[in-house]
Amino acid sequence: MLDHIRKNFVFEETKSAGKQTYPQESTQTKPKYAENTKKNINTGFLLMGFHGPKPLNVAENISADILSIVLGEGKSSRLYQNLIEKQQEQIFNVAGATQYEFKEGNVFLIQANFMPEKKDIALDLLKTELRKIIDLPISEKELEKAKKKLKVGFAEEAETVSEIGETIGHCLTVCEDISCHTNYLKTLDTINVEFVQKTAKKYLSSNKATISILIPE
Repeated sequence: MLDHIRKNFVFEETKSAGKQTYPQESTQTKPKYAENTKKNINTGFLLMGFHGPKPLNVAENISADILSIVLGEGKSSRLYQNLIEKQQEQIFNVAGATQYEFKEGNVFLIQANFMPEKKDIALDLLKTELRKIIDLPISEKELEKAKKKLKVGFAEEAETVSEIGETIGHCLTVCEDISCHTNYLKTLDTINVEFVQKTAKKYLSSNKATISILIPE
Protein backbone atom coordinates (compact mmCIF):
# COMPACT_ATOMS: atom_id res chain seq x y z
CA MET A 1 0.00 0.00 0.00
CA LEU A 2 2.79 2.42 0.89
CA ASP A 3 4.46 1.79 -2.48
CA HIS A 4 1.14 2.45 -4.23
CA ILE A 5 0.76 5.77 -2.41
CA ARG A 6 4.32 6.83 -3.24
CA LYS A 7 3.79 5.98 -6.90
CA ASN A 8 0.42 7.66 -7.39
CA PHE A 9 0.67 10.65 -5.08
CA VAL A 10 3.83 12.36 -6.26
CA PHE A 11 3.52 16.06 -6.90
CA GLU A 12 5.91 18.35 -8.67
CA GLU A 13 7.94 20.60 -6.46
CA THR A 14 6.33 24.02 -6.16
CA LYS A 15 8.44 27.13 -6.41
CA SER A 16 7.76 30.48 -4.87
CA ALA A 17 6.88 33.24 -7.31
CA GLY A 18 8.97 35.58 -5.21
CA LYS A 19 7.98 38.89 -3.76
CA GLN A 20 5.47 40.65 -5.96
CA THR A 21 5.74 44.38 -6.56
CA TYR A 22 3.03 46.58 -8.00
CA PRO A 23 3.11 50.11 -9.41
CA GLN A 24 2.24 52.71 -6.81
CA GLU A 25 -0.28 55.47 -7.42
CA SER A 26 1.17 58.95 -7.49
CA THR A 27 0.46 61.14 -4.47
CA GLN A 28 -3.03 62.60 -4.72
CA THR A 29 -3.03 66.41 -4.62
CA LYS A 30 -6.65 67.20 -5.47
CA PRO A 31 -9.97 65.53 -4.70
CA LYS A 32 -11.58 63.04 -7.08
CA TYR A 33 -15.35 62.93 -7.48
CA ALA A 34 -17.74 60.56 -9.22
CA GLU A 35 -21.54 60.63 -9.15
CA ASN A 36 -23.95 58.12 -10.67
CA THR A 37 -27.68 57.42 -10.63
CA LYS A 38 -29.55 54.13 -10.32
CA LYS A 39 -33.13 52.98 -10.58
CA ASN A 40 -35.01 51.29 -7.76
CA ILE A 41 -33.21 52.97 -4.88
CA ASN A 42 -34.76 55.54 -2.56
CA THR A 43 -31.77 57.01 -0.72
CA GLY A 44 -28.32 58.30 -1.54
CA PHE A 45 -25.09 56.45 -0.86
CA LEU A 46 -21.65 57.96 -0.34
CA LEU A 47 -18.14 56.60 0.03
CA MET A 48 -15.25 58.93 0.77
CA GLY A 49 -11.92 57.16 0.62
CA PHE A 50 -8.35 58.07 1.51
CA HIS A 51 -5.02 56.32 1.10
CA GLY A 52 -3.96 55.24 4.59
CA PRO A 53 -0.66 54.24 6.17
CA LYS A 54 1.24 51.07 5.39
CA PRO A 55 0.28 48.25 7.80
CA LEU A 56 3.89 47.89 8.96
CA ASN A 57 3.82 51.48 10.25
CA VAL A 58 2.21 50.36 13.50
CA ALA A 59 1.93 53.81 15.12
CA GLU A 60 0.21 55.46 12.15
CA ASN A 61 -1.93 52.38 11.62
CA ILE A 62 -3.16 52.53 15.21
CA SER A 63 -3.73 56.29 14.94
CA ALA A 64 -5.89 55.78 11.85
CA ASP A 65 -7.90 53.15 13.74
CA ILE A 66 -8.38 55.64 16.57
CA LEU A 67 -9.58 58.25 14.07
CA SER A 68 -12.09 55.80 12.59
CA ILE A 69 -13.45 54.98 16.06
CA VAL A 70 -13.74 58.64 17.10
CA LEU A 71 -15.26 59.68 13.79
CA GLY A 72 -17.63 56.92 12.96
CA GLU A 73 -17.84 53.76 15.06
CA GLY A 74 -20.92 53.52 17.26
CA LYS A 75 -23.60 55.88 18.51
CA SER A 76 -21.13 57.93 20.56
CA SER A 77 -19.02 58.73 17.48
CA ARG A 78 -18.83 62.24 16.08
CA LEU A 79 -20.56 61.39 12.82
CA TYR A 80 -23.51 59.76 14.55
CA GLN A 81 -23.85 62.44 17.21
CA ASN A 82 -23.35 65.50 14.98
CA LEU A 83 -24.95 64.30 11.74
CA ILE A 84 -27.79 62.11 12.99
CA GLU A 85 -28.57 62.52 16.68
CA LYS A 86 -28.27 66.32 16.94
CA GLN A 87 -29.59 67.39 13.53
CA GLN A 88 -32.85 69.34 13.56
CA GLU A 89 -33.97 67.68 10.32
CA GLN A 90 -33.14 64.28 8.92
CA ILE A 91 -30.28 64.37 6.44
CA PHE A 92 -28.45 61.10 7.16
CA ASN A 93 -29.76 57.62 7.84
CA VAL A 94 -26.29 56.16 8.44
CA ALA A 95 -22.84 57.72 8.79
CA GLY A 96 -19.69 55.90 9.83
CA ALA A 97 -15.98 55.40 9.29
CA THR A 98 -13.59 52.46 9.14
CA GLN A 99 -10.12 51.45 8.04
CA TYR A 100 -9.17 48.39 5.96
CA GLU A 101 -5.65 46.96 5.99
CA PHE A 102 -4.01 46.01 2.71
CA LYS A 103 -0.45 44.98 1.98
CA GLU A 104 0.18 47.87 -0.40
CA GLY A 105 -1.38 50.44 1.92
CA ASN A 106 -4.52 50.85 3.99
CA VAL A 107 -7.78 52.49 2.92
CA PHE A 108 -9.64 54.84 5.25
CA LEU A 109 -13.35 55.06 4.41
CA ILE A 110 -16.23 57.28 5.42
CA GLN A 111 -19.60 55.76 4.50
CA ALA A 112 -23.00 57.41 4.55
CA ASN A 113 -26.59 56.88 3.54
CA PHE A 114 -28.50 60.15 3.12
CA MET A 115 -31.64 61.81 1.84
CA PRO A 116 -30.91 62.30 -1.89
CA GLU A 117 -32.50 65.76 -2.12
CA LYS A 118 -30.01 66.92 0.53
CA LYS A 119 -26.90 65.61 -1.19
CA ASP A 120 -24.96 68.89 -1.16
CA ILE A 121 -25.75 69.56 2.49
CA ALA A 122 -24.73 66.01 3.42
CA LEU A 123 -21.38 66.32 1.64
CA ASP A 124 -20.67 69.70 3.25
CA LEU A 125 -21.43 68.32 6.72
CA LEU A 126 -19.06 65.39 6.23
CA LYS A 127 -16.30 67.73 5.05
CA THR A 128 -16.88 69.91 8.11
CA GLU A 129 -16.41 66.94 10.46
CA LEU A 130 -13.20 66.05 8.65
CA ARG A 131 -11.85 69.58 8.95
CA LYS A 132 -12.60 69.60 12.69
CA ILE A 133 -10.68 66.39 13.35
CA ILE A 134 -7.73 67.75 11.35
CA ASP A 135 -7.70 71.28 12.76
CA LEU A 136 -8.17 70.36 16.44
CA PRO A 137 -6.79 67.40 18.44
CA ILE A 138 -9.29 64.86 19.65
CA SER A 139 -10.02 64.98 23.37
CA GLU A 140 -8.18 62.85 25.92
CA LYS A 141 -11.52 61.20 26.72
CA GLU A 142 -12.00 60.23 23.06
CA LEU A 143 -8.44 58.91 22.90
CA GLU A 144 -8.75 56.74 25.99
CA LYS A 145 -12.11 55.36 24.89
CA ALA A 146 -10.69 54.42 21.49
CA LYS A 147 -7.58 52.85 23.07
CA LYS A 148 -9.75 50.75 25.36
CA LYS A 149 -11.78 49.51 22.39
CA LEU A 150 -8.61 48.59 20.48
CA LYS A 151 -7.19 46.72 23.49
CA VAL A 152 -10.42 44.74 23.82
CA GLY A 153 -10.27 43.87 20.11
CA PHE A 154 -6.62 42.83 20.44
CA ALA A 155 -7.45 40.53 23.35
CA GLU A 156 -10.41 38.98 21.54
CA GLU A 157 -8.10 38.00 18.67
CA ALA A 158 -6.20 35.72 21.04
CA GLU A 159 -9.11 33.83 22.63
CA THR A 160 -8.70 30.65 20.55
CA VAL A 161 -5.88 28.85 18.77
CA SER A 162 -7.69 29.44 15.48
CA GLU A 163 -7.87 33.21 16.05
CA ILE A 164 -4.20 33.34 17.04
CA GLY A 165 -3.33 31.48 13.85
CA GLU A 166 -5.39 33.89 11.76
CA THR A 167 -3.68 36.86 13.40
CA ILE A 168 -0.20 35.47 12.74
CA GLY A 169 -1.17 34.67 9.16
CA HIS A 170 -2.52 38.19 8.66
CA CYS A 171 0.66 39.78 10.02
CA LEU A 172 2.97 37.64 7.91
CA THR A 173 0.87 38.15 4.78
CA VAL A 174 -0.08 41.80 5.03
CA CYS A 175 2.79 43.21 7.11
CA GLU A 176 5.41 40.59 6.19
CA ASP A 177 6.54 40.80 9.81
CA ILE A 178 5.10 39.54 13.09
CA SER A 179 6.30 42.71 14.85
CA CYS A 180 3.10 44.52 13.85
CA HIS A 181 1.43 42.21 16.38
CA THR A 182 4.13 41.79 19.02
CA ASN A 183 4.71 45.56 19.24
CA TYR A 184 1.03 46.50 19.07
CA LEU A 185 0.16 47.09 22.73
CA LYS A 186 3.45 48.81 23.52
CA THR A 187 2.98 51.16 20.57
CA LEU A 188 -0.68 51.75 21.41
CA ASP A 189 0.28 53.01 24.88
CA THR A 190 2.62 55.63 23.36
CA ILE A 191 -0.02 57.22 21.09
CA ASN A 192 -1.13 60.70 22.18
CA VAL A 193 -3.64 63.21 20.82
CA GLU A 194 -0.92 65.19 19.04
CA PHE A 195 0.22 62.14 17.08
CA VAL A 196 -3.36 61.28 16.15
CA GLN A 197 -3.85 64.82 14.83
CA LYS A 198 -0.58 64.56 12.88
CA THR A 199 -1.87 61.34 11.27
CA ALA A 200 -5.18 63.01 10.41
CA LYS A 201 -3.39 65.92 8.73
CA LYS A 202 -1.17 63.54 6.77
CA TYR A 203 -3.87 61.24 5.41
CA LEU A 204 -7.32 62.88 5.70
CA SER A 205 -6.83 66.16 3.86
CA SER A 206 -9.78 67.04 1.62
CA ASN A 207 -7.36 67.26 -1.32
CA LYS A 208 -6.63 63.54 -0.87
CA ALA A 209 -10.28 62.42 -0.84
CA THR A 210 -11.87 60.22 -3.49
CA ILE A 211 -15.65 60.62 -3.31
CA SER A 212 -18.23 58.35 -4.89
CA ILE A 213 -21.95 59.12 -4.72
CA LEU A 214 -24.94 57.08 -5.89
CA ILE A 215 -28.42 58.68 -5.97
CA PRO A 216 -31.82 57.66 -7.35
CA GLU A 217 -32.66 58.51 -10.96
